[in-house]
Amino acid sequence: MSVIKKLPQEVVSKIAAGEVVINPASVVKELVENSLDANATSIEVQIRNGGKSYIKVSDNGIGMSKDDMLIAIDRFTTSKIAALEDIYNIYSYGFRGEALSSIAEVSRLIIISSDGDIAHRLEVIGGKIIKITETHRERGTTVEVYDLFFNIPARRKFLSSEKVETRMVTEIIEKFMLVQPSVSFVFKIEDEIVYNASKGSLEDRFSLIFPEVKEFSLIEPFQSEIMQISGIISSPQYTRRNRSGQIFFVNKRFVMDNLLNLSFERGYGEALAQGEHPYGVIFLDFLPDKIDVNIHPQKLQVKFSDPQNVYNEIARTVRTTLRKFSFFQMSISKNSEEEEKYSSEISNQNLKAENYQHTDSEWYPNQFKNLYQKETPQTYRPYEPSSSISQNLLLPQLNEKSLPREFIILKDRYIVFEDLDGLVIIDFHAAHERIIYEQLKENKFETVQLLIPLQIKLGKSFLQLSRQLTDEFKKYGFDFEIKTLEDGNGEVVIKQIPSILKVTDASNVFLEILEEYRIPFEKPKGLTYVLASKACKSAVKTGDKLSHDEVQQIIKEIKSKNLLTCPHGRPIMMKLSFSQLDSFFERI
Repeated sequence: MSVIKKLPQEVVSKIAAGEVVINPASVVKELVENSLDANATSIEVQIRNGGKSYIKVSDNGIGMSKDDMLIAIDRFTTSKIAALEDIYNIYSYGFRGEALSSIAEVSRLIIISSDGDIAHRLEVIGGKIIKITETHRERGTTVEVYDLFFNIPARRKFLSSEKVETRMVTEIIEKFMLVQPSVSFVFKIEDEIVYNASKGSLEDRFSLIFPEVKEFSLIEPFQSEIMQISGIISSPQYTRRNRSGQIFFVNKRFVMDNLLNLSFERGYGEALAQGEHPYGVIFLDFLPDKIDVNIHPQKLQVKFSDPQNVYNEIARTVRTTLRKFSFFQMSISKNSEEEEKYSSEISNQNLKAENYQHTDSEWYPNQFKNLYQKETPQTYRPYEPSSSISQNLLLPQLNEKSLPREFIILKDRYIVFEDLDGLVIIDFHAAHERIIYEQLKENKFETVQLLIPLQIKLGKSFLQLSRQLTDEFKKYGFDFEIKTLEDGNGEVVIKQIPSILKVTDASNVFLEILEEYRIPFEKPKGLTYVLASKACKSAVKTGDKLSHDEVQQIIKEIKSKNLLTCPHGRPIMMKLSFSQLDSFFERI
């Protein structure tokens, strides 16, 4: 007797349904996609008990005839494809013909639909048709799902709590609202309206779903022969501690891909603090034959024909859009509602991010135009501080007549002193980073001969890179000898380094530069800015003790060159004018 048996059709159907229908959110997703494929311009969704006991999706789409309704609940019935090759030319949401049949297998299902002629009501329980009758309804379809997984108790037992299931359904609705701003949505939990979103724009929907984000911008669109990128992103100052504010759509389908998240944040570079994640809604549109959307039962993943290009273009598009955002100004005012309390606010002013260029995960102010002109001349703009910066901005010009004789250092990170017309606070680490950049840009650094050469053992790939970059390294003050060892690996003996590096940092910086060139994801465009970025490791850190002369030198450099930000775009200093302070203390 054979131990291998063919499963009964009823069991097969339930297993197949379980791959598509995993929870109430997946039911809502499939039904809303059906409504959109039916050209609906208005969709209403309602759930009870997190969708476990009741789900309703109603639309004003093209509807179905009696015959279509009966066929639609069978497996593998669809109007979208006729042959296998059609799968690679799909523009609609659904195409495999499993949604309604899968939902019908594991619930008590009622479908009411009209194609504009006659309306019908179809009742199905556990995949079996109970009855179909004529009824009354305007053109469109309503699907009601009762008691999800009633006939699979083990599956129903593993559904999450009502709160969790409700949250997941809500997030699905929000995603549809974002990707389909031209469709109106009503979403009800029990009998309470959560969303009543009329037809609008992406900006409208973004503000509705993420009201905490006060500054955002449509991204600069990108288009090639096979791909388009569009969407909306938040200013770097609006972030979450997780990536739940980042949503990606491929051909209008929500997808999950960690590399999409990483490439998105890579576009922000050093504009983000560690552990902070910006908001963004990114739309990727491809020719259908350039992606495979049939690799996941819920279509939550896709396969790109050229993934590296996709990830690189997302990062580039994001960093281009960041030029639109303003940096910050600090102002102080009394809270009129609570006179005993004080508050400080951050507001946006005239110093626009368009004055900066983001390159390879770093921010480079446009004053560095000459430094990178040979490599990317098209990305740099003229920069005139006198015309774009007012005296009252966060990053003011300091009075150059004299250096402060007295100053204090707060929390081992801020230099505080009095200028002629206000109080100045400098972040000395950010300031020193920028000074190092300036020295590198102007070749105003000396070289240091090492009494004891630094020896770095390298593998074959790094050894080869060292040989390729020898001349480049020498331009920036490195002098080293390369030795090949018996095992085929090698050793670099560094005899001289640029003065902008600390001796203790030189080996690590050398290795990190090689690492940058080894990564195939996106090769650096030149050693100049790679070295500049790594050289910041030599800047004074929070907690370092500065002498009086060192503080004076930092302030002098900032004053003489009117330096505004660190190389990553963070402010070097802020200034509170005496007039602002007088106003706050009501001395005017």
